[in-house]
Amino acid sequence: MIPVEQLKDIPLFASLDTEELAGLAPLFHRARYRLGDVLFAQGDAGEAFYVVQSGTLRLRQVDARGRERVLGFVSPPRSFGETSLITGLHHDATADVFSEQVELLVLSKPEFDAWRNTMPTMREKLALREDTLKKLAARPFPWLAEGEIVVVNTRRHWFALFRALWLPLVLALFLLLLAFVVGLVDSASASAFSWLAPLSTGLWILGSVGALGAIVWCFVDWSNDHYIVTNKRVIHTEKVIGFFEEREEAPIEQVTNVQESAIGLAARVLGFSAIRVETAGSRIDIDFGCAPRRANIRRNIFEQVERVRSRAQFEKREQRRAAIREELRTLLAPPELSQAPSPTPRQPPAAEPPMPVRRRRTTNLSRRLNELIGLQIEESGRITWRKHWFILFTKISRPFVALVVVLAGGLLFFLASWSQLTWQVLLGSGLVWLVVLGGAYFWMWYQYEDWRNDIYQVTEDRILDIERSPFRLKERSVETTLDRVQNVSYSKPSILANVFNYGDLTIETAGGQGGQLVFKAVTNPQWASQEIFRRRDAHRERQQQDRVRQERREYLDWFMEYHRFLQRQGDVYVLPATASPAAPPAPREGDSPVPPSNPSSDSASKPETDESSAKPAT
Repeated sequence: MIPVEQLKDIPLFASLDTEELAGLAPLFHRARYRLGDVLFAQGDAGEAFYVVQSGTLRLRQVDARGRERVLGFVSPPRSFGETSLITGLHHDATADVFSEQVELLVLSKPEFDAWRNTMPTMREKLALREDTLKKLAARPFPWLAEGEIVVVNTRRHWFALFRALWLPLVLALFLLLLAFVVGLVDSASASAFSWLAPLSTGLWILGSVGALGAIVWCFVDWSNDHYIVTNKRVIHTEKVIGFFEEREEAPIEQVTNVQESAIGLAARVLGFSAIRVETAGSRIDIDFGCAPRRANIRRNIFEQVERVRSRAQFEKREQRRAAIREELRTLLAPPELSQAPSPTPRQPPAAEPPMPVRRRRTTNLSRRLNELIGLQIEESGRITWRKHWFILFTKISRPFVALVVVLAGGLLFFLASWSQLTWQVLLGSGLVWLVVLGGAYFWMWYQYEDWRNDIYQVTEDRILDIERSPFRLKERSVETTLDRVQNVSYSKPSILANVFNYGDLTIETAGGQGGQLVFKAVTNPQWASQEIFRRRDAHRERQQQDRVRQERREYLDWFMEYHRFLQRQGDVYVLPATASPAAPPAPREGDSPVPPSNPSSDSASKPETDESSAKPAT
């Protein structure tokens, strides 16, 4: 628990009254950490707000080039963690203990959120920093992944709206002017022409409705086009309600260059420019015209690129360090000591494992129907898409009509001629009718099988595009690995595609000719693109872990060879079984010198807590 008087000195809570502070104070828990303990690591999700009571914390960061630098130190009576407490975003730096001991008061985000939900007006009373307010003001989208926030969400400059409006408005004004002229002629002619008055009225109505309709239509169309930059991707959406929808997106780490060009006097005076984001792929570059310069799109994109690459470098570095320390201890310590339990090294959070396939309660009949006409078949670790039912309908419509015509025509013929023809003629006609009926059925079956055999599959590590005709007369198969996926975009090119929610999914892969897969008429293409990105990220994380393990084995071979060399020289010896394996860690490259202190041998132990306090945040 924190004293209410101390809470008043914290800027975030300075606007709360005494009663509200008294309700918040018990949520703070006291925790102690020792030298070398890590409070949170770069890339960890924000989970708490901290008030330093004693000791010193160090903030350090690994940049995109793998270099570690110290950002600063935190000592009493400072507090930090406002953004983590309010938004839960990932940390951009690592905080570790730089003194013999640190004592903190910790306010965990779950407890704070539960307390704040009981007081609806609390958000307005908190004195949030400007950067935190901007992150909260970002428009939420249902497709945002966990830990993903919108950094930039902008439409085109209003000049683009004016440019789209001028032609329909000119036509509407022309109609209104024409209506005015017709009205004057009608008045001057003393109603000699009876059709002038209705014509004038019609032109007034047409011009007024046309002007209003053009304004509403162009405004809605302008407001539906967005350029979005999150901390994970760059997205451009174009949408005409009910007619057309297209979305291009690329992971932020794939961005290689951002071009910004302002051409013309209007662009210079009004402050807009054309943005082109070039990615590692060669076919899908994301363009956005008339982007307002005040959005600082280019600067925000490169800031996020730097953060993503810094986090990747940090995770790679920490994973390698932790694993090497643990395996060296196992290899170099005597058997008695190596069998003793040791503290688990802290590792950065790994990427989320692939989400399990959604499970539904099914019957044999439903499973069989899904195999025959299902558009999205989910199996263990694999998702299969087929083209939409509308494509199937267009393929079998003609043979189906032919089948119905042949069936109905034959039945009517036999019913009408049953008593008039001999049995030999009836038998011959029946055989011909059955042959034609079988041909129509075969035509329809062939078109159905041709639809059913065209599939798109995504597994845990591969993407497949398979087109196969019945009887395998023609077969084409394209396969690539998920780690080669650069960009994914989709489009709903027609009214029917928007109504039935299907579209074309374009997957661009790295390098070479033909590095593009197109999934045509996929149902719910937005979800499909998100699923491909999610599986690609999980696959890349597994590959990264494999590379780290391989590098670790190589480093261990070097260390062990060096250790054997020193043993042969007599410079090192094996520890006796009674010796303590604990030793002060060697300083890391880029670390600042440790201040004078006398840390105990258990400085790497877990953080201590008061008996009266709850478990501290980690």
